[in-house]
This record gives sequence, C-alpha cells and structure tokens, in this order.
Amino acid sequence: MRLINALLIVLSFALLVESCGGPSKTDEKTELKSSIKAMEDSIIAIQKDPMQAAKMPSLTNIELINRLLAYYHAFPKDKYAADCLFKTHIKYSDLQAYELSVAYGDTLLQLFPNYENKDFLLESIASTYDVLIEPRDEEKVRFYYEILLKEDLKPVKRKDIENRLAHIDLDFFEYSQFRINGK
Repeated sequence: MRLINALLIVLSFALLVESCGGPSKTDEKTELKSSIKAMEDSIIAIQKDPMQAAKMPSLTNIELINRLLAYYHAFPKDKYAADCLFKTHIKYSDLQAYELSVAYGDTLLQLFPNYENKDFLLESIASTYDVLIEPRDEEKVRFYYEILLKEDLKPVKRKDIENRLAHIDLDFFEYSQFRINGK
C-alpha cells in the first residue's frame, strides 16, 4: 500500500511539474512560427544583395528546412504544417536535392489533399520529374500532369498540359524545340 501511495505522490508531482513548467502547445507553435519567420526574413534580406546571395551558404537554407520540419513534426495536422511542407519542397528544389523535394511534395499531397496551392505543387513535381531528375521518369511526369488536369485550371494552362501529355515521349528540351519549330 505504501508503494502505491508513494507512486501516486510521485506521479502527481510529475504531472504538476509538467503542467506548470513546460511550454504550452500555443507557446511552442508561436515560438516555432517566429523562428521560421526570422529565418525567412534573414534569407530574404541576404537575397536582396546579389553579392551576398551568392555567398549565402546552403546551411542557411538547411536551417530553414530544419525549422519548417520541426513545426510539421510537432503539429502534423495543423494548416501551417502544410505550408511548412510546401516550403520544404521548394527549398530542397532550390538546393538541387530533387528527390527530397518531390518526396516532401508527395507527403503534402497525401496529408493535405485539398492544399490551396495544389496546382502549383503538382506542376512543380511533374516538371521536376520531367527536367531535373535523371533518368527522366516518363510515368511519373504523366502521373502528376494527369492529376493536375483534374484540378480547376485556366483553359490555357489545361491546353498546355494536354499538349505536353500528347508528346510525353519527348523530353522537355525536345518538346520545347518541337513547339518552337511549330511541328
């Protein structure tokens, strides 16, 4: 009985310390969002000067990615977590880590199927598979463009994607040349 009472006292004390001493979820969200904003502002300031931008180490972008992913992992269902995944997708592409870029794009599509920039994301992933990842994966290019066609697109964008799919056998550069020559 003494053991149970002692255990209950220790457990009660631990719960009291946890509830009083630890940061709340709201505080953690605010802190993580602030750290992301500060890092983004820092990167924007550096990029305003082309000389500084050229000297900016990749570690700066990696630190931003780490902050974005920290938020996503802490609050995976939060609407801002979707934005964090989107920004992670973009930043990995900026760093030419294309496989990671499309992986986080896929994660975003799976977890947030109605993401507000879904059309941009789908086009980005399709283009990455079409142009940047070697060897070119024609099936993945087709897959993402076909999903994109299910979205509400402007007629001109829809026509462009349908034309691209009609000539999916051509790589992007061959297709560009084909369009220039008007064939």
